[in-house]
Amino acid sequence: MHDFGEFFGHLHPVIVHLPIGIFLLLGVLEIIGAIGRRRNASWLPVLSPGQRALVLALGAASAVASATFGWLLARHGSYDDAAVATHQWLGFATAAAAMLLLLLRRGGAAYGLGLASFLVLLTLAAHFGGKLTHGSDYLVSALPPSLARLFGVPPPPPKIAAVKKPAPVTFQTATIFENVVHPILQDRCESCHGPTHNRGSLRLDSWEAMLKGGKHGPALKPNDPAGSLLAQRIDLPVEAKEHMPPRAKAQLSADDLGLLDWWIASGAPRQNRVAALDLPPAIEDVLATRLGGNRDGAVPDRGATLQAAAELSRALGILIRPLTPDGPWLEVNARPTGKSFGDAELARLGPIAASIQWLDLGATGVTDPGLAPVATMHQLLRLHLDGTAVSDAGLASVTGLKRLQYLNLRGTRITDLGVAALRALPRLRALYLWQTAATPDAVKSLGDQLVDERRIDRLKSEQAELGRQIEAERFEGDIGDALRPVTKPAEKIAGKKSSP
Repeated sequence: MHDFGEFFGHLHPVIVHLPIGIFLLLGVLEIIGAIGRRRNASWLPVLSPGQRALVLALGAASAVASATFGWLLARHGSYDDAAVATHQWLGFATAAAAMLLLLLRRGGAAYGLGLASFLVLLTLAAHFGGKLTHGSDYLVSALPPSLARLFGVPPPPPKIAAVKKPAPVTFQTATIFENVVHPILQDRCESCHGPTHNRGSLRLDSWEAMLKGGKHGPALKPNDPAGSLLAQRIDLPVEAKEHMPPRAKAQLSADDLGLLDWWIASGAPRQNRVAALDLPPAIEDVLATRLGGNRDGAVPDRGATLQAAAELSRALGILIRPLTPDGPWLEVNARPTGKSFGDAELARLGPIAASIQWLDLGATGVTDPGLAPVATMHQLLRLHLDGTAVSDAGLASVTGLKRLQYLNLRGTRITDLGVAALRALPRLRALYLWQTAATPDAVKSLGDQLVDERRIDRLKSEQAELGRQIEAERFEGDIGDALRPVTKPAEKIAGKKSSP
């Protein structure tokens, strides 16, 4: 029954115009008929008692249906209680007055006075309904200044002359609320909680409005995502009545949800620069994609990097090659040199340290003190230390590598103490500890610390929704004797033999 009630409630904005049109037309026809009778103008139409009764019956029935559907919509919608109550009772009164008019259908002074009063009541009900849908200043917001002064309405602010378009924001210049959080709220929330339409008396178009909140309290409690109404409503199942945004509207992505959660948990900063904040890896990656650039600023020069890499490769007898066809990022492999590559040789990689993303020191002669240069390789993604003399002490040079995703420590002297220190590597997703003193419990504890299960759940939910959309786009053709899927153009092209 809940679903049917919500369905019929959504018909209210459609059917509500029917009684308005019927009774306005009835009023016009009655005025024309009265003029025709007074001036004996036979060419003007005059409603017969039967015609009036039919119009009144249709109008009354549509008014009752509209009021009923409006009541259902109010039960399943998220509107301001006071505004809904006013509109609702005016709607019920209008439906009752329509039924009363039907009883007075034979005409006369009582009918004329009743119809005039009914049209005033209908206008008020429609006005308060329009305020719910379009905002309190919808009708007067576009008034010309002369009419605005006549009706005592504040004129709209003067139009500001076009100014030079500001430079686009980047990771280095963006502020967290204005350039990151507010755009999410604009896209997904402000249509219902903005300056002209604020359901539940809640506005989300400014930082101050979020702290002030609405009828259910503040939307935002800095440092407390679980206690923030904004996060609570967003996290509800999509099918829940109070879930925001409503099910019929575009939902927030997993990245949007993660950004809002992190922002609230970080104290809901307002004017702080993004680059100055302590960003978790997942958040930093999302912001780097959305804003462009990254915390590190300038990228090393490719030409100078490749020249220095070539010289070091010849001098040290190691493999150094670019990872991408157009960037400065390098892979360094010292494994083939074995124990002849030690601490002194590693220190000589300083000129290209800022460009190294993959570093293989497996089976080399590096030691704990000699790993110090690795701490300057801030772009490092993969690091092989397997088969070396590295111990827990040497990991102090690794724990500052915030981008490190892969670490091979097979056959080293690592213990549970060293595994615990790796919690400082927020992006670490692959760790190899064969033939070490590390225990399964220590590794599991590390994984629990590094993995955000809530983000995984959100990504799975987003993946499921995309899967449903993909299935909705599929097409199959049936030619009668067997079901044969229609081959997609991409598959046809892929199936062709490539020309020599």
